[in-house]
Amino acid sequence: MKKVLIAGGGIAGLAIARMLQHKGHHITLIEKQPKWQISGTGLYIPSNGIVALDKIGLGDMVRKEGFIVSSRHIMDSNAKMLLELDLEKIWGRKKACVGIKRKKLHDILIDGIDKVNILFDTTIKNLKTDPQYIDIELSNGHKEKYDLVIGADGLYSKTRTLIFGDIPLRKVTAQVCRFIIKKPKKVNSWTLFISAIGQFLIIPIDNDSAYCYVNRKTKGLKTFDKELYMEPFKKFASPVPEILEEWSPDHSYWNDLEELPKLPIMGDGRLVLIGDAAHGMPPFMAQGGALALEDAAVLATLLEDEDWSNVASTFSKNRTHRIEWTRIRNQKREKLSKLPYWIAKLGLKKVGEKNWTEDYKPLAETPNW
Repeated sequence: MKKVLIAGGGIAGLAIARMLQHKGHHITLIEKQPKWQISGTGLYIPSNGIVALDKIGLGDMVRKEGFIVSSRHIMDSNAKMLLELDLEKIWGRKKACVGIKRKKLHDILIDGIDKVNILFDTTIKNLKTDPQYIDIELSNGHKEKYDLVIGADGLYSKTRTLIFGDIPLRKVTAQVCRFIIKKPKKVNSWTLFISAIGQFLIIPIDNDSAYCYVNRKTKGLKTFDKELYMEPFKKFASPVPEILEEWSPDHSYWNDLEELPKLPIMGDGRLVLIGDAAHGMPPFMAQGGALALEDAAVLATLLEDEDWSNVASTFSKNRTHRIEWTRIRNQKREKLSKLPYWIAKLGLKKVGEKNWTEDYKPLAETPNW
């Protein structure tokens, strides 16, 4: 029986734990938090993430518990339509994309995990790689040899640091705001309002709730007083002002957007990095969760091979093209988001659908798993 250690209990870690738990391995999952602490925000899962969930066996449950998103609407601050996208056409499949509460997705992933030893308040303190095993010392003092270690501990991965040292992240934006609201009755699509002020995105995540993502434009990495952050958006068309009447900065989640530079390899020998630990990037393509789910499905298939001594290299070769395509297109979206508003508006009208289709075309193809 092979021993597997998974560091991190987020989307990537739980997904790979589910896929490996009945394969005859002894699996331990460690989580740095003292208990499950899931962000109270939402998540938009593009179609390639839903296809990965189908592979994991949870696609139907996610579609049922979330909200099927069939179109994207991009409007100006007066609600004049700039671009309308048919997501089923872009992705080439029905019920292509889903909005869902992060906690709900977490609960779906963890429900049914019964063959995994879960340790809270625990991280990897030290590790030493060897062709035959990985020597691990945990933060609780326990030492053990593992046949495989999977680093799924997010953008600020300690596992990655133990392999490559400290890799500085690139700061993209200094302040974005996320929160959940009661779903406006007329919002049944991915709905984005844009202006020179910034972006106000509303995504349904179930029949009663919606997730808002707000990014106010700044020069450089300037930040605003949180109490005043939403003031310019109060002049936007309905339902934005009505949403902001109930909004509180204290009940919102604030964070910077950062990007992990490309790694030379996603791990080392028997140690594999997946999810944001391997390729964390800002949400311009909304691919964080989707790529993490793909990683889990691809890695589970690769581990059916008995030889795990160089699985990091095999995994990297399998995933690099797809991830780098996403990174390049994501950076392109980032640059477009910083253009003067009148140029962005013109571009959406002229070539918006063409660009969006090209962005996702390779991702619409099923991965090699």
